Amino acid sequence: MTTKASIYPDCNPQIAKLFEQAGHPAKVMCVALDYAKGQHTALICNGQGDLLKGAFVVDNTPTGATQLLEQVRQCAKNRKIRSQQVFFGGEDCPYFAENFLRRLRQEDYLVVRVNAWDAKQQRGNLTASNDSLDLLGVARCCLKRHGQLVRDLPEAYANLRIVTRDRDKLVRSATAASNRIHTYVDRLFPSFLSADKSGLTPFCEASLDLMSEQFSAAAIRRRSQSSLGQWLARRSVAEPHAVAAQLKNLAKGALVGAPEQTVLLQRSLGHLVGLYRNLQQSIGSLDRELGYWLARTPGALLTSISGIGLTLAGGWMAELGPPAQWRAVRRLSAYAGVVPRSKQTGGPQKAPVTGHVQQRCNKRFKNVVLLAVEKVRQFGPEDLRLQAQKLQAQGSHTNFALAKRLVRLAKYLVHTGTVYRPKALMDPDTPKETLALYYQGAWTKLLLKWKAKTDLKDVFAPQRPLGQWRQMVQELYALELPLPAQRAASQAGASTP
Repeated sequence: MTTKASIYPDCNPQIAKLFEQAGHPAKVMCVALDYAKGQHTALICNGQGDLLKGAFVVDNTPTGATQLLEQVRQCAKNRKIRSQQVFFGGEDCPYFAENFLRRLRQEDYLVVRVNAWDAKQQRGNLTASNDSLDLLGVARCCLKRHGQLVRDLPEAYANLRIVTRDRDKLVRSATAASNRIHTYVDRLFPSFLSADKSGLTPFCEASLDLMSEQFSAAAIRRRSQSSLGQWLARRSVAEPHAVAAQLKNLAKGALVGAPEQTVLLQRSLGHLVGLYRNLQQSIGSLDRELGYWLARTPGALLTSISGIGLTLAGGWMAELGPPAQWRAVRRLSAYAGVVPRSKQTGGPQKAPVTGHVQQRCNKRFKNVVLLAVEKVRQFGPEDLRLQAQKLQAQGSHTNFALAKRLVRLAKYLVHTGTVYRPKALMDPDTPKETLALYYQGAWTKLLLKWKAKTDLKDVFAPQRPLGQWRQMVQELYALELPLPAQRAASQAGASTP
């Protein structure tokens, strides 16, 4: 079994233990799988690489899973291999194979996933690709003890992964819809979506209502200024009559498009506005789901860092999973793709040469980390912003250096169960009055972040991570951290009980 001192850091400890308990590689059975929607392809070999059963097809159905298990048991019985020394391996699990693999895990079999690129390098032929060659690459990776354990995530993390990835797709769709809206508005009423020229915030309710039906510069010119001002006032626009006058002046000087295209453009714009509104409504619903599940993980403590909100904290936890599974900081930084390549040769006196950042990483996690870096540089704690300025003055890659600092900080927060404190307050001799004042301010910021999207009573319940921190601070520092009253609409959380 591997240890911290092992020269095989990528060796899977579960597979290594399985080989160790078997006593001999011939007493280990590996079942390699190549996934497909309709039918999977399987191959059975032992730990020495001897082929026990060539490639065969199994249906991606309950019957197919049962038939595969029966063949595996029969093959193991014929060669006197115990079921504890049988494991399954495949490339990164696609969504259509999740239920199939869950059926295998229900029989207490070890199931691992290997990196597709690593499996490709183990194929006997790098210029061709078919199911048989892919299976051989998977089997060779597994026999080298590579791969990550496939397991069911705790409910909160599994749902966070679904919510955050769905939200990302909806945000991209909403962005595409808004860009398309711009192309129609530029033909019907140029500069309308420019707040400086129209006086109206782009894509606010009043703006969307105006674009929904018979929208054009000519239509705005035909409306009286007083009625337009009253219409804007009913939609809570600040200084509605001044905005109405600005819109009228902008419409008078706007270039007019072809009249024969106006009606069709207005209809298409109305459909796009409806789509954009539905997308925004769906994103808001997912935001409440995200807050509901994030509150049940230690990732909620990440929101105590100024600049990191519920979306970034949720994406962070969705990609890394439970903190108990997190690796060392250097491995997490490499997983996030913020560690550059380094090459050193010619003896210890030669300095290493730093190259480009590696491309093999979790792209979603890298996006979350770099977005967090950007927000922290703009709105983050003063000590982190000063550190970013210092790194920039030194000529360092500021974003990647600060990203590694955030990875280390996030791991510390979720493992210790505390909120962020600046370096100046980490001294054990810090007066309790100073800490109490800081925690009072941190409490106010936390309420602002969580109030709009979640039920605060649920988020700060005694059994939740933030609730445990709140209870601890109140007891240790004799503070009163009250929960404000919320409207019923704000309390509507996730649909999940």
